[in-house]
Order: sequence, then C-alpha cells, then structure tokens
Amino acid sequence: MGHVYAEVKIGDPRKQKIIERRMLIDTGATYACIPNELAKELNLPLLGEGKLVLADGREVEASYSLAYVEINGRGDGVQVRVFDVVEPVIGVFTLEALGLAVDPVSGELKPTRSFIARA
Repeated sequence: MGHVYAEVKIGDPRKQKIIERRMLIDTGATYACIPNELAKELNLPLLGEGKLVLADGREVEASYSLAYVEINGRGDGVQVRVFDVVEPVIGVFTLEALGLAVDPVSGELKPTRSFIARA
C-alpha cells in the first residue's frame, strides 16, 4: 500500500473559518500536524508548546491547538500540533475521534463504528 491521502475540512474550533486541504493520513503519527501558515490562516489559538519526536528520530518543539477536522462527513474538535511540517498530516488520534481507519487492502478510509458525536 502506498501513501493514503484524503480531502480534509479543517477550521477553527467554532467553525467560523473552514478550508479544505489534501492531507496525508499517517497511521504512524499520533497527532494531526499542520504548518504554522495554516494555523495562522485559520486563526487557531496556540495554547502552549511541547516536544515531539518525529519518525526519523528528530525532536522538535511544536505548539498545540484545537481545530475542527472533518473527513468523509465525520467532524469533531481535535488536538493539532503546529510546527514547520513539510505537509499536513492526520494521525491516529484524529482518526479514532472520527471513527475512521485505513483499510490496508484498499488504502481507503473506512468507518470503524457508528459516528455518535457531531460537532
């Protein structure tokens, strides 16, 4: 299976500004990670900072925030990490929150359960 991408609606927690972006679905990533420019465009409030360890072993400082994320009609407020990332990524915390998983055979996002919460 190659890389999995999805059209993702992402916005501020109050959904005053929502844009659509093609994002990498990374089942090896914990958090959704977005570049600083995207956080600024959405006026996301930066709530603090912490260290992240990337897949290549590098440790980086990243801000964290809350954002509204919607994939395949399933949306909710989720944590996002904000730093100098090459491309926006959706991690497993967001997939779990939305009740989605990557089908390893087809490479498509599939529901894992009924979606109970709608933000």
